[in-house]
Formats: sequence, C-alpha cells, structure tokens
Amino acid sequence: MTRLLLPLKIFCLASGLALGAFALSGADPAPKPVPDAAVDFNSAVRPILAKYCLGCHSTKAMKGSLDLERFSTLDLVRKEIKPWQQIIEQIEAGEMPPKDKPQPSAEEKKRLLGWIRGFMVAEAKARAGDPGHVPLRRLSNAEYDNTIRDLTGVDLKPTREFPADGAAGEGFTNAAEALSDISPALLTKYINAAKETAEHAVLLPDGFRFSTGKTRRDWTDESIAKLRAFYTITPSDGRLSVAPYLMATVRHREALTAGKFQEIAAKEKLNAKYLGILWQTLTDKTPSHPLDAIRARWKVAIETDIATLAAEIATWQAALWKVVPIGSYRHGASPRQMVSDPPASDVQTIRYGFKPNAGQSEVVLDLSARDLFGDTGKVLWQLPRFEGAGKPTLLLKDYAQYGSAFEVDYPAVFAASEKYLAAVREQAHNRKLTSAELAKSHNLDAALLRRWIEVLALDPAAKDKQESLGRAVAPVKLDLLDEKAPKNDAKPMIHGWRKRGTDLPIVLVNSSDQLEQIPGTVPAKAVAVHPMPKEFVAVVWKSPIAGSARVEARIQHAHPACGNGVAWWLEQRRGERAGIFAQGELALGKGVKPAATIVEVKKGDSLILAVDAENGDHVCDLTEIAFTVTEIEKPARVWNLSADIADDIHAGNPHADQHGNKETWSFVRGPSGQANKAPAPLIPAESVLARWRNAAANPKQLAESAKLAEAVQTLLTGARPTAEKSPDGILFDNFLSADGP
Repeated sequence: MTRLLLPLKIFCLASGLALGAFALSGADPAPKPVPDAAVDFNSAVRPILAKYCLGCHSTKAMKGSLDLERFSTLDLVRKEIKPWQQIIEQIEAGEMPPKDKPQPSAEEKKRLLGWIRGFMVAEAKARAGDPGHVPLRRLSNAEYDNTIRDLTGVDLKPTREFPADGAAGEGFTNAAEALSDISPALLTKYINAAKETAEHAVLLPDGFRFSTGKTRRDWTDESIAKLRAFYTITPSDGRLSVAPYLMATVRHREALTAGKFQEIAAKEKLNAKYLGILWQTLTDKTPSHPLDAIRARWKVAIETDIATLAAEIATWQAALWKVVPIGSYRHGASPRQMVSDPPASDVQTIRYGFKPNAGQSEVVLDLSARDLFGDTGKVLWQLPRFEGAGKPTLLLKDYAQYGSAFEVDYPAVFAASEKYLAAVREQAHNRKLTSAELAKSHNLDAALLRRWIEVLALDPAAKDKQESLGRAVAPVKLDLLDEKAPKNDAKPMIHGWRKRGTDLPIVLVNSSDQLEQIPGTVPAKAVAVHPMPKEFVAVVWKSPIAGSARVEARIQHAHPACGNGVAWWLEQRRGERAGIFAQGELALGKGVKPAATIVEVKKGDSLILAVDAENGDHVCDLTEIAFTVTEIEKPARVWNLSADIADDIHAGNPHADQHGNKETWSFVRGPSGQANKAPAPLIPAESVLARWRNAAANPKQLAESAKLAEAVQTLLTGARPTAEKSPDGILFDNFLSADGP
C-alpha cells in the first residue's frame, strides 16, 4: 500500500509546488471609470475611428497588426490600453492617417486626442497601487530538481526531459512571466517524473529511503559499498598515504626524536606503528639509493615542501613496488601489496616516442644517465636508433644518409603559397588549363601544385571526381517533425513544426514584420530552431538541380541570457553517403557565418543545416538560422529558407520552394552527437584559408582573394597564432605538421 501511495505523495509534494502551490493573486479589479467616458466614446470617438481608421485597421484588413474595430465598447478599450498610446504618437507625428488618405479636421483631432489622454489619466488614477495581472508561477526546472533532491536526499534530476525554461528580459529563469504555462504534455511529464522518483524508493522496516538505483541489486550493492567504506582502514590497494606522516615528522621533529610516537600519532590521528617505521627509515644511516636523496631533502624540508617530497616517494613506489590482487574482489577481498625488486641488468632498452609540435623544425633529445655507484659504475649508450612499426630500423650514426628525406623546412614549403593559391584560382575558373601547364607558366613545382588543388577542392568538377562530400560520417536516420506547433495567442505570428506530443525539438518562424521575444530573440521573417538533449533539429534542402551550388549559412544563438551555447554543422548526403563540410560550436549569445562553400550536387542530394545541444544541455538553446543555396550556372536561381517558408510554414512538411518544386525544404530531427562523430574539418570555418576559398570561388572577387592569399602565406610562414583554439591556429596546426596534407 505504501508503494502505491508514494507516487501520489511525491506528486503532491513536488509537482504540486511546481503547478502553483505558491499561487499569487492579483490586486482587486480597478473601479470602472465614470459613465460619461462611455458616452463620449460611443458618440465622439467611435465615429472618428470609423471615418478615418477602420478602412485599414479593421478586423479583416488589420494592417500593421492593429485591429481597432474590436474596440466596440469601453470595457474592451480598458482591457488593452497599449495601442491607444501608439495612436497618440502616430496622430501627433502626422503619420496617421497616411498622406494619401482623408484627413481629420483640427477639431476632430483635438476631440480624439483629448478623449484618449483624459481616459488614460482617469484609468491611471483608478488603477493607482494596482500592479496589474500577477501570473501564477510554478517551479522552474532547477527549482523542481532541487525540491526533489531536498525531499529525497538524492539528486535524481527528474526534469532532464522537460522543455527548457525561458528567461525573462532580466535573465532569470524563475520569473513567472517567462515560465511557460502547464500544457497537457508538460503535466504528463510531471506525473511521469513523480512515478520515476517513486521507483527510487527503498522500503525499510521503519519507513523508507531513496536510492540512486531502482533495482534490488542496486540497493544491495549500495548498502554493501557503504559498509565497506565504513570498515575500510586503508585505501583499496593497501597503501597508506605518506603525505600526512611526512607532515607529522616535520612538525614534531623534537618530540619524535624523543620517542613520543604514540603521543604524536594520537594528536595527528595517525597509525603509531607506521609513523615509527617511517621515522626509522628516514633517520637510518645505512647508505641506500634512492633513500639517500630523499633523506637529504627531508632533513631540510619545511611544511610547504611536503607535497613535492610525497610526490617523489610515490614515483619511486610505482617503479619499485606493484600491487597484485589476492582473493576475489567479488567476495570483498582487498588487493595486497607485494614487493617487486627489479633484478640487476647489464642492458636496458629505453624507448621514447615523440611528436613534433606544429611548425617545429627541430627535435632535440638529450641522453643522460645518473651514476648510482660512484666511480665503480659506468653507463654506455648503445645503438641509438629510430624504430617504427612496419619500418626498417634506422641507426642514428647513419643519419647523414637518410636524414634529408625526413626533414621538412616548413617556411620553405609555404614560402610561395600566394603564387600557388593564385594558380589554383586560375585553374578553377579555366578548367581547360592543366596543373602541369599552370606550374610551368607560374614557375611552380608541379607535384606541389597538384596537391594544393586536391586539398582546396576549389573546382567543383575536380571535387566531384574525388567522390568527396566533406568529412565522411555515417548517415543517421532523420525523422520529420510531424506536428504543427499550437497557436499562441500571446504571439500569434509565431508558427512552426515540432515532434508530436512534445514541445521540443521544434522549427519555428516569426511571420511578423517586427522582432519577437518568445523568449529568445527572433527577428522579423526569421527562422529559429530548438534541439533536445538527445535529439538535434535540422532544416534540409533537397536538390531539384544537378550542378554546382554555393551554400551560405548563418547561425546565431538567440537566447543570450542563459544556457551554454550550441553545436552546429553543415552536411551533404547522397544516397547512403554523408559528409560534414563545415561545423563548429557557438558560445552563449554568439553567432557565426561560415565561409560560403561550393558543392557539386545531383538531383535528390540533401544539404542539411543542423543544430544540436552542447554537452547534452538544451537549456535556452533557441538558435536563429539562415540558409541559402545559389545555383552557380544560373545565379538568379536562389533558394532562401526564410523567403520560402516564413509566411506559410504550415503549408506542409516537406515544404515547397518559390520555384514550384515540391518537397524542397523539410524540418527534421535526429539522434544527438552526430557532429562529434566526424573528424574536424581540415580547413576550419572562418580561418583565413576558408575565407580565401570563399572569395576565390567568385570571379568578381579577384582583388579580395589576392589579399587573402597574401595573409595565408604570412600565417603559414610565421609563428603560430597565440590563441589556442582560434580558426587560424587550428589551420596552422593542421598544415604545419608531419602528418599534414
């Protein structure tokens, strides 16, 4: 019976709070204005509105989203005063009625403005002290998680699958005005969260507790782990930490010299026997390596030196001792420590692997040995050599014979980058020229020029021959967003598609001519998306053409008040193959416009712009996107996401384009983490070389591409940029490395 009542109890304790246990009531309704105001409105104001305003601002026309016809009574005016403030501004500025429309007389203007001002003053006085509507508030997701944690003692985070809370203008996610209403889908999530929490309850003889697990085996293992932790005296490997004992020997040298081990051990809460053994070891006069060096440092050590000394001892312990298990872990046995005294050896092979840093032209390796035995010992380095899997051994003494094949002078390799880039651009715009002809005419190395052409893939035809769709990834299943987002009376111009039965993931548009806060900022006629922790959201363009196309995009995190940013990528699909040709991450409130990319498409290819939650955290991940595809052979033929869907996104999913092609655009979702499965692009978006590719692909940007080519050469022949993760720094690392392109 207790088990059956737990979900109900938890729902009442936690969900009840979330649903408005802290209900706030608004102030008493303001008294109605005097009756004369109603008379004046009906006799003096409504006729003026009907004569000069309702032609454009009627319920049917509603230009500028303003409907004045709905104000048929004074009570309706009182419910929405804001438009009347704007009417005053428009009339006084002479903007309304428009110049080409009939104009009210001075007396009519005076009468209308006088009534509006008088009415608003009367309303202000009547409502003095009234804060207006105070909405009921529920717990935010964070507050709900904390409530469950405080009630159960376990951090279960039941809101993992809840829709993200919006933030008000001041950035707080627990403001009642910003919290979404309790929809049927959200109410179901609260009930499921309460049931899920109840499954973590463990019944006890005298009550119950909560566990992180939900099965009897989990509860048993949890209890056994607590028992073992309670009875454990030493760490699991049987070693005592030497640091507190070293600290005691330094703090109490005089007392320990006098043999007061029991007294000091009790004072420092240490084991007296081990303290005595350590003291005897550190004060012993018998020569020993490596104890001699440790003893010398210990004798002059102060308390601040203990951490360094303990680390040195731990290093020697790892080299001289090993821990082997005796007994079975399953039955609770602990590993036991056994000494491993390395036998003396005449020959010891030492291997050292290294990888030069990007741009590093020299690697210096110093070979040195420590004489452990005074004048009687000698160390001889024998056969220093280079070894590699599947490669012949190369002796260091023979370096003069083979060294030149392994040496790379990076500045020399990239010294003529500007010329090579100019030749690549020329070949892309004149496909009749071969790389050999270009190399000869520009006095360049033919093999190096061919490699530049392959890496940059500026010529779409050459790119297609390479069967390249970008960095290859396994195509994941994409599912259409299959439910129209319900109408929001507060934001009637916001429309979209979402996953059936849930609020997210979602693709939405602002069909109005003004910026909207929903929350998160969405400009007029703009498109925005919001992913989930386990599902990304994407817009797909299905190619109705075969040929070259320029792909341009912009991604802007639209909720700068909270969250941790988003991940994004651009992907091309053809049949069962997929490749990511641009990707990145956006920090909170940041935006990016990747360099335009020219791709070769066939009919039926898909170009995808996807947005994913960063590190599985989708809070405040509303992201504005722009996506444009331009046909190279026919530059006038453009597919612009916003222009194609902003006014009628609900027409269908898939959605037609403005050229009469059906099912060109679609709005989809897929499993998170797709971008992380693809290798990072060789040429990062926004790097100077990516910007050069963008300019070089355009025949009209010769001067701009030449300027950027000079910047590329400066980057690749100079020092590495100081910013660790800057696009140019990553480009430098990719190109100036032993395994670079």
